[in-house]
Amino acid sequence: MVRRLNLDFFVRFVNLLLNDVTFVLDESFTAFKQIHDLAKELHSPPESLDANARQEKEEALSAAQSKAKGYMQLTNETVAMLKLFTEALEDSFTMPEIVQRLADMLDYNLDALVGPKSSNLKVENGEEYGWRPKQMLAEIVDVYLNLKDKTAFHRAVARDGRSYKPSNFTKAMTIMQRYALKSPEQLQEWEKLGNLIQAAKEADEQEEQDYGDIPDELCDPLMATLMEDPVILPRSRVTLDRSTLRSHLLSDPNDPFNRTPLKIEDVIPDVEMKARIEAFKAEKRGKKIGEASAAVEGEPMDTSA
Repeated sequence: MVRRLNLDFFVRFVNLLLNDVTFVLDESFTAFKQIHDLAKELHSPPESLDANARQEKEEALSAAQSKAKGYMQLTNETVAMLKLFTEALEDSFTMPEIVQRLADMLDYNLDALVGPKSSNLKVENGEEYGWRPKQMLAEIVDVYLNLKDKTAFHRAVARDGRSYKPSNFTKAMTIMQRYALKSPEQLQEWEKLGNLIQAAKEADEQEEQDYGDIPDELCDPLMATLMEDPVILPRSRVTLDRSTLRSHLLSDPNDPFNRTPLKIEDVIPDVEMKARIEAFKAEKRGKKIGEASAAVEGEPMDTSA
């Protein structure tokens, strides 16, 4: 019981840490984009802005600069903490209720740093705000590399449909090589990780193709994905995946369907649904094996002539 309480406490701590990292990075990047855009406007020909408009933009620029300086200090501290914890406690960050949030956050910020819109973060005298984009990239990459051996992490990154792009891994590699941000061994690990994630993406796509149309009743009602560990909520009687519920309860201690108080210990394993899901998988696997066997053997030779 004590071990369960300790685990629950740490999962909540990790969730709060991810919330903090996500918030401060987003606020910092928003401030830098504002600085970038406002400085560009203020550098335009004098006649393009009247005195009042110019004064408003100068005040907005000053506010954005103050905001950037404050948030960058928090950003550097929280990213350093995330790097430290993922190095020491990597298994805790690949638990089902945590790993997808972590992967989504990392992919989003990697895209911000090296993706097509990364030029929006370029500001003059960035050091004044504590903004060191190359160092930030190196630390974000360290977090990825801390989890490089975790299959659940590969799969979570691959399943991020919003920000995961193989091209970002390639671009990050180019930047790290150009500025010697990582050792040759670390660069090899980064390349290997990118390949493992790409393989996980292809495996997911193949599995989706093999399963075809999944019956709605076998899918998680919140995530619309095939359930792995279905549980019944005691009050609303809705079935959903245990990992989905765990993730939900980290930020909201209520049943998502009727808003009544709920604890993970109250759920009921849906044994019948689990059996139906396993039967569905077995049927699809059997069909795939049969098709593969037929393809290898070919059509029977016609000997009637």
